[in-house]
Amino acid sequence: MIVAPDNIGLTAIAPAFALLIAASVGLIVSTVTRDARNGGALAFLGLLAAGVLGVMNLLAARSEPFTAFGLQWSVDAASAGMVLAVLVGAFLAILTGWDAVQRTGMDRPEYYPLILLATMGAVVMLHAGDFVVLLLGLEILSLSVYALSAWRTGEHGSEEAGMKYFLLGAFASAILVYGMALTYGASGSFTFAEIGTLLADGSGGVLALLGGALVLVGLAFKVSFAPFHQWAPDVYTGAPTPVTAFMSVVVKVAAFGALMRVASEAWPAARPTMDTMLAVLIALTLVIGNLGALLQSGAKRMLAYSAVAHAGYLGLAVLAVGQGMATPTVVVWYLLAYTLMNGGAFAVLSEVMGNDPHGDHIESWEGLGRKRPGLAIAMSLFLFSLAGFPPLAGFFGKALAVQAAFEAGWSELAVLALLAAVVAVVYYTRFIWAIWFARGGKGEPQRSAPASWAIALAAAGTVAMGLFPDLWFGLVDGARMAIMAGM
Repeated sequence: MIVAPDNIGLTAIAPAFALLIAASVGLIVSTVTRDARNGGALAFLGLLAAGVLGVMNLLAARSEPFTAFGLQWSVDAASAGMVLAVLVGAFLAILTGWDAVQRTGMDRPEYYPLILLATMGAVVMLHAGDFVVLLLGLEILSLSVYALSAWRTGEHGSEEAGMKYFLLGAFASAILVYGMALTYGASGSFTFAEIGTLLADGSGGVLALLGGALVLVGLAFKVSFAPFHQWAPDVYTGAPTPVTAFMSVVVKVAAFGALMRVASEAWPAARPTMDTMLAVLIALTLVIGNLGALLQSGAKRMLAYSAVAHAGYLGLAVLAVGQGMATPTVVVWYLLAYTLMNGGAFAVLSEVMGNDPHGDHIESWEGLGRKRPGLAIAMSLFLFSLAGFPPLAGFFGKALAVQAAFEAGWSELAVLALLAAVVAVVYYTRFIWAIWFARGGKGEPQRSAPASWAIALAAAGTVAMGLFPDLWFGLVDGARMAIMAGM
């Protein structure tokens, strides 16, 4: 049964509200004191407060999903679990950049408040119960990340990354808004639950189908499904590494949470057609993502195409959830695992690159095992996990997604995912080989205590989720979208 309180639902919106307060106060304090790290300290406090409130929402939603503002804000175990993944990703990104932003002259007062605002936008997207709230969260997230992508002023690559992301993101948002408008025209509602109910008899016809297709295209850009992934390699490469670390996990978690909710609640009327369209995108993503990564010699572009490939695996789980053949727990588990291993990889990358924006080439990794064995071990662990080696977290993430695809009847996609995993082993192990066995190498990795903490925490989480997968899985086991609980 859905609990839909008549009040404004302060408990439900508390995590987002904590982030907003911390961002506002942090901007004022860091501007007045002219020290961005004061804003960074408040950012940590804001993330901690949001985390505590998020855990409270998760524990409450496990027994009874609830909504606020009518059906506009939904809190269930799935959305609350993904909010925690977003907060972990933001925490790791801030630790990764704590010394790097000062070392490279990026420590302006707005940096940490923008990180918090982008995180708040992600939280809003994950709890959105209708298209209006979804669009609000998406724009808060996107506008903040556009600015962060171009944060390294004077660096051509960073400015180009910000401009590309802004132009393509605006184009994708326009498509998404147009899809929302068509869906409203077909159903007379913006609320996911009501759209699914009103169009359940197929009364929306072609208008509903076209609206759903445009919404899918708009969200496909954010999750970096092929062929809408072109922005990812260029933006990941050009943006400052701490910003890339942030967007690679936080944006992806938010976008997949939104896609899963829309697919589960608003598409029942057009289920066969939308599932086919989504399956085609997933197949293209698995092929293009892995083949693209195979051709890269720079770690940033390789991880960018790796992110595209992992979007394909996550898409398998979303497809199964949308058909009711799997619980959202699979997606939530995979997203947390991906946050840890990808966030950790970018933290190591930030140390290896130092102040050189082009220092991610494979030659920079040669000899790392002799120079900094701790960094080498951590990066090898993250790459093995991303490749899907047991008993690390990435193995169980991919296994759960492929299993869900088989159970949902998408055997061809599941087999393609398994073949793609073999290709992934090649490009990940190429960097591992350079780290441990290649001679040469140039430069000395940076030494940053906060980044080392980020690497250690991410490595511990990656190993722990692999060795004890049931701990996190059990916390969100039986996770279900709020509207599904009321059916």
